[in-house]
Amino acid sequence: MGNSHLKTITEHHSDVAEAAAICARSESNIQRALGMAPQARVFQEEERLIQSDLDAVFVSTPNVTHVPLALAILQAGKHLFLEKPVGITKAECSRLVEAASETDRVVLIGHELRYSPYFRRIKELVEAGEIGQPRLVWCREFRGPFQKKSRDWIQDDRQSGGALVDKNCHHFDLMNWWVGARPKRVCAFGGNAVERVIEGEHQVLDHATVSFEYENGVRGTLQFCMFAPDLRGEDLEMGVIGEKGILQTRLSTLEILIWKRGRTSNDPIVQSVEAKRGEGWGGHLGFAEIHEAFLKAILRREPPLTTVRECVDGTLLAIAAEESIKRGRVIEVE
Repeated sequence: MGNSHLKTITEHHSDVAEAAAICARSESNIQRALGMAPQARVFQEEERLIQSDLDAVFVSTPNVTHVPLALAILQAGKHLFLEKPVGITKAECSRLVEAASETDRVVLIGHELRYSPYFRRIKELVEAGEIGQPRLVWCREFRGPFQKKSRDWIQDDRQSGGALVDKNCHHFDLMNWWVGARPKRVCAFGGNAVERVIEGEHQVLDHATVSFEYENGVRGTLQFCMFAPDLRGEDLEMGVIGEKGILQTRLSTLEILIWKRGRTSNDPIVQSVEAKRGEGWGGHLGFAEIHEAFLKAILRREPPLTTVRECVDGTLLAIAAEESIKRGRVIEVE
């Protein structure tokens, strides 16, 4: 992910930004980075990079390090692009919300999906009343396992916060944004049935179902499975159901499907959206646009869509869902 950020900056934003320094443990990653930014200084210790003469820092590290590094970067007076999640505990999230509120530096969370014209179009359609008052949101993701990570940190919930925190905070964030409300409580069930990489109780979930409720009464659900076969034509599926109709994603073709109550045809209205795929694994929508938003926030003081306060609820909902599974009860999202 760090190299994906580096490639985007060097290839698309070199007119306003320079990749001046990198810090990594992997020699192969360092050499790959230097191939894109040969002038960059190489640091072996995060603290030395943070204290060097830089304007802004991208943090693309294991989740357990996000908040400690973020706090050090803000204390050093640097602008910050922090990969999701916001933190892996409620206490970490609270600390970062407080730190971000006390600085004049830009703090942008890497929820790139919000910046894509595709997902923004869904937000616009909801706000325009295309399906009436939203009542239900959903996400369904049946896919293969996580890619290999250094020392398998992503498989250990003490390092990643859990699969829901690492991966599905993206989807919770989008659903929160679409309905414009804060999650109130959550009940979830899940476990590890197939994809066991590390021994012991801290192996992350490989399947789960999550139900949640917002302060405004909207309800939502998320289902995921990490041991599904690669089904041709199957997408990550998300949607919003309102009093007058349904919006549903068709990501493989960048189309939005719209069904309206009372319409005689059973076929959906189809809206096509022009949107860019990003650099790196997954080709996430919004990845290209989020870098431009970060630079505009620094250079032009244009407020980003993904501040800490704006995005923290997606992480807190995921943390609460993981807690619900472990404790076997409904959890209030604080």
